[in-house]
Amino acid sequence: MPKKRTTIFRQLILNVVIPVIAALMVLGAFNYYHTLKILDESNTSKNNIISDGIQKVLEFQDNAFELMEVHLAPIMEEYSSILVNETFRSTENIEDADLDQVRRELGMDPDYADIYIINQEGTIINTTFEKDRGFNLFEFGEEHKQFLINVMEGGRFVNERFAIEDQTKRPKKYTYQPTLDGKYIIQIGFYSEQADEIITLIEEAKSEIITKQESIVDVELFYMADVLFSLNVNAEQYHPELLLELFSNRDVDNWVVREGENKLSYRYLYLERENSNLYQGSVIRIISDHSGEIALLRREAIKFLVIFGITIIVVLLLIYRKTKVVVFPVKKLAENVVRITHGHLNERAEVIGNNEITSLSIEFNKMIAQLESYTNELEQKVKERTAEIQQQKEEIEAQRDSIQEQKMKIETQNELILDSIHYAKRIQTAILPPDEYLQFLVPNNFILYKPKDIVSGDFYWLAKEEELVFVAAVDCTGHGVPGAFMSIVGSNQLNYALNVKNARTAGWMLEELNQGVTDTLREKGGPGSVKDGMDMALCVIDPKRKKLHFAGAYNPLILIRNRELIQYKGDKIPIGSVEGDIMPKFTNHEIDIVNGDCFYMFSDGFPDQFGGPEGKKFMSKRFRELLFEIHEKPMKEQKQILDQTLKDWMGDNDQVDDILVMGLKL
Repeated sequence: MPKKRTTIFRQLILNVVIPVIAALMVLGAFNYYHTLKILDESNTSKNNIISDGIQKVLEFQDNAFELMEVHLAPIMEEYSSILVNETFRSTENIEDADLDQVRRELGMDPDYADIYIINQEGTIINTTFEKDRGFNLFEFGEEHKQFLINVMEGGRFVNERFAIEDQTKRPKKYTYQPTLDGKYIIQIGFYSEQADEIITLIEEAKSEIITKQESIVDVELFYMADVLFSLNVNAEQYHPELLLELFSNRDVDNWVVREGENKLSYRYLYLERENSNLYQGSVIRIISDHSGEIALLRREAIKFLVIFGITIIVVLLLIYRKTKVVVFPVKKLAENVVRITHGHLNERAEVIGNNEITSLSIEFNKMIAQLESYTNELEQKVKERTAEIQQQKEEIEAQRDSIQEQKMKIETQNELILDSIHYAKRIQTAILPPDEYLQFLVPNNFILYKPKDIVSGDFYWLAKEEELVFVAAVDCTGHGVPGAFMSIVGSNQLNYALNVKNARTAGWMLEELNQGVTDTLREKGGPGSVKDGMDMALCVIDPKRKKLHFAGAYNPLILIRNRELIQYKGDKIPIGSVEGDIMPKFTNHEIDIVNGDCFYMFSDGFPDQFGGPEGKKFMSKRFRELLFEIHEKPMKEQKQILDQTLKDWMGDNDQVDDILVMGLKL
């Protein structure tokens, strides 16, 4: 998108006048906000003066209360001692006692003195001050609760300083002393005319401080005794959450609220109180109205903006008149330049006069002549480079066609290979015994058979000869096509050992199989020998004698009988590996069959499968525990559980090997 055309006058405005205006505006804004800051600091200073004044008044209050406490404390201790040691030496009827009668007998003034009976749960169960009857003092908070517990456990008289009574908001002095049996606390509370007069003087002093500051609208003092309160207003109606937070953090807070045309500033200051255990502190709220000061400042700002605007208009008029003298020659040169930029490099700018614009036109013409020369050279180079690129393009297209042809050949070969492998699967499936045959020989069984690839290196073998049932689970070297070839060799040699060599025990079968595979693969260390073989477990079942013969090449046989797992380990001799001319012997385990026995044979594919939350192998121990857990279930359900457990364990992991698990229940 082409840039919008501009003029020298506009450039002067944008590059000179506007930055100056911006600088002056920033300076004016800085001055305005600096003045606001000075006003705010002045208001803060006033608020601090007020808070200091109130602080001194409160210190006077504390000192006056302390003097009164010196007079009242012995009197209250004497009353408390009589109540504890004489009147309620036995607390049997303390909860129903007529405390008004007790107060009169002791000569206590009913207008200024109260008696409270507090039980171990912190509840006032009897009192002369009926408004507090039934009130639980523990509700004042954990600190007050702990205070009462300490009094109860301390067993001595506790003299507390003046505090503000919750119901009347009058200063009241309290003492505490537990009964002799430690079941109750007797609390005495005294009002004082002098204390009431001091509070009145405090309020008058506060009002006098407010009248001396014109901008101060209101000053209020909030206390925290057992609860939040004020002597003049309901504290719960004036931001109680904020006040509680200030008491908790002992902090200061400021915020501004607009009410109508007035802008009110609220300032809260926390004052520390040190002369009372229960009188935690106080917060001063100062409300000030600075609307008049801000209005004056705003009028001055508007006056400044008006004068500033008039000045800018005058300056713009002067700049416009002066720039016309310079603009005309430049405009003429610009028209010449536009004609040349339309592609006519053979044209030149018109040279007029004898000034800086004239020199500019001459130098511009020299530049155009040089540009014309460079353009012609560049066009020639572009033509040459285009020819080279076209030639490279043709070579790349030829290479692409060759690669595409090779790709098609590879795809064709892959299809032929896959067809061959699928046909090999049909052959391998054909040599595996059908499910009906296994069901006929051993009715209660399952086979979990999961090849890693299309064809498998694991296979199972079944046969029956002379009332004997032969069952084998075989794991050939590798998987896929190599494993499948080995499985065919193994199946043929098993049939050969049974039908030709007439082997009838498990150990004998493995020895004949080992010899046959070794001969077939020429695995005696000579030239052309192949170091491949198979691990396996083979069982010979004699239903008539209730015997089972087992022999294994590395792979074990698992027997679970009467909720006990027994593992028969195979010999550490792989099938198809013979050193020299000596054929190794395999151990033949003879096992008596008991009704309900469960036998399991398997390859290493299931235990070696990676998965789980940490991507580790399933492991043989976990596999045996799984077999033990499910062995009492029907064989069909056992197969389903094994299959689902394997899927859950694998998750997104690939299958690492062929998997074969056979289960027989005899």
